[in-house]
Amino acid sequence: MTKQQYLIYKQTDQMAILYEYYKERFDKNKHKPFLQRKEFDTFAQMVMDLDKVYTNTVHHYDSLLNVIELKDKHGKLITIL
Repeated sequence: MTKQQYLIYKQTDQMAILYEYYKERFDKNKHKPFLQRKEFDTFAQMVMDLDKVYTNTVHHYDSLLNVIELKDKHGKLITIL
């Protein structure tokens, strides 16, 4: 996933970020079966704390891709670099 794709997903499709992370970390020797997007979304909602997982995943990609969020003094997002 490129930085541009990540920024688009961050604003429009948060589950796509989790799915991209799943695809990157999937090890066919350890994990079976590989889930398609709809299957992943359903399974993730049943077994994960999505808020916590999303926060951790976003932190990972923000660090990896050098994403910087500029916010005003009230915490409102101004821009993402």
